[in-house]
Amino acid sequence: MKIRLSALVSACALAYPFAALAQANDAQLGHVVVTATRQPISADQALASVDVIERDEIARAGHSSLLTLLAARPGVQMARNGGPGSSGSVFIRGANSGHTLLLVDGVRIGSATSGSPVLETIPLEVVERIEILRGPASALYGADALGGVIQVFTRKGREGFQPSVRVGAGSDGARQGSVTLAGGNKTLRYSLTAGHERSDGFNARTPSQTAHDRDDDGFREDYLAASLTLDLGGKDEIGASVLYSDMRNWFDAAQSFNSYLDKQTETLGLHLRKQHTAEWTSTLRFGYGFDGLENQSNARSRSRFDTTQRQLSWQHDLALGGGSLMAAYEFLQQRVDTTANYETSRRNINAFLLGWGGEFGSHHVQLNTRHDRNSQFGGKTTGTAAYGYRLTPEWRAHASIGTAFKAPTFNDLYYPVECYPLWGCFGGNPALKAEEALNRELGVAWERGNVSAGLSYFNNRAKNLIDWSSGIASNVGTADIQGVEASLATLVAGYRVRASVDLLDAEDKQTGDELGRRARVGGSLGIERALGAWAWGVEWNGQGRRYDRIPNSPSTRLDGYGLLNAYVHYAVAPDWSVELRANNLLDKGYELAKNYGTQGANAFIAVRYAMH
Repeated sequence: MKIRLSALVSACALAYPFAALAQANDAQLGHVVVTATRQPISADQALASVDVIERDEIARAGHSSLLTLLAARPGVQMARNGGPGSSGSVFIRGANSGHTLLLVDGVRIGSATSGSPVLETIPLEVVERIEILRGPASALYGADALGGVIQVFTRKGREGFQPSVRVGAGSDGARQGSVTLAGGNKTLRYSLTAGHERSDGFNARTPSQTAHDRDDDGFREDYLAASLTLDLGGKDEIGASVLYSDMRNWFDAAQSFNSYLDKQTETLGLHLRKQHTAEWTSTLRFGYGFDGLENQSNARSRSRFDTTQRQLSWQHDLALGGGSLMAAYEFLQQRVDTTANYETSRRNINAFLLGWGGEFGSHHVQLNTRHDRNSQFGGKTTGTAAYGYRLTPEWRAHASIGTAFKAPTFNDLYYPVECYPLWGCFGGNPALKAEEALNRELGVAWERGNVSAGLSYFNNRAKNLIDWSSGIASNVGTADIQGVEASLATLVAGYRVRASVDLLDAEDKQTGDELGRRARVGGSLGIERALGAWAWGVEWNGQGRRYDRIPNSPSTRLDGYGLLNAYVHYAVAPDWSVELRANNLLDKGYELAKNYGTQGANAFIAVRYAMH
């Protein structure tokens, strides 16, 4: 394992809870999560590595986008082709960007042609909570969850009336405004959020190829999110949620035409939960997801890649054998509509899954298995087994092993083959097999009061990775990905402190090259304090050097960077506040993707009205 011993020692030191840290009530513990097992459990009981970001933290920190918020979390690295609104990717534990499954209120969303989620289209003002599951989860969610799962929960209403309004402006012509109406009673709860964001941006290409590329590359977005929940008594309920986002971002294509991408995201989720007995609850869900991309690179050339996903699931949760049994059936239909002529534009997936977990004294067990039948390439069975042991009231250890897979995209399979005299042929391959992975993980955690610390080692071996380097997609790629994650969260003399260190060794097994845009060392540190009407925070996060792509070479090297950010909130009145966030305070020049610029020192100020 090519991780320096000194860095590993630093990670271990960070994970060990310092005796001098204060211990108060509450902290990062006690979150209820559903992504880790598809059933509600306490986050400190999960045997998988899971991270939770709540609404109050999202509002406090004031990040400009979901991508920048995720980039500061353990095990997550981010790349982006330009500024806010531009296409971005996340790499969970060194896996490819297409190895992350994105769910919005349980509904799959993403492109079945590119194979990647479009995270930049989800505005933070509609988000209630985010759960990040690190590690393979195909035994729970099927294809695409080879590296992890990001589940976004949109805002929900609660009893009473909670309207809010936020307007703000900042550097590079950034401005935004949103309105939320939320509330309800014991029977009916509702939430409605609508907003607009816009930025003039900056020159995203460095160096610029032509005079036309030296213009600023901005974006605009309109969005709407709504939810409605009807309590039918007991634990029975029926609910619906909707998300709509329409974004355009401009980019450079060495054309006199002002090139742009139009991106559209739509989700609709319906659910009915029924408690049949004290031990048995069933949930019926319907989901619809749409991902649309239109590329207008010049006045004459236009391409479109749309994905529609329809999902139906019927899940049963049953108290059994001293634990909880989960049995479910899931149906997924994916359809694509493109300007390219694909041989097949639809596929159906039928899946059956079982899971069981329970605690017996100091022992905790979680078992899951799932079988997916894909109309394109047949069946695939995956599974996970995890075991945890509580060594003392504060210390617990866990170990797990699991398999995962990613289905070939429609581009991988059916992109029309085109041949050129000097360049050879380029296109998809209908004979492709699914990508597969085997992951193992060991971890320890320490918790007392408001102090929590964790240390995890993971090893993920992937095979049959789809490679386009020869021009025709083929299953020739293999990768060894292993690393160490260490995290700490506590409260010290009124200061909230959160820190993490990530050590990663992600290599192409055949060539020994490092996988593109993944740093060997990364970390973050956040300190925040609330005092009377004031609340403020300081953040630092950084990544070590990495390469933009394979093969590695000096020309594709990306230097390491460290960014210092800060934010301040002032409560002018009980329902009114002024929010200021400043990013890249030291005005660092850095790259997230080769030859794409990033924003220098910038700030954003907003006024928020929120009735409590």
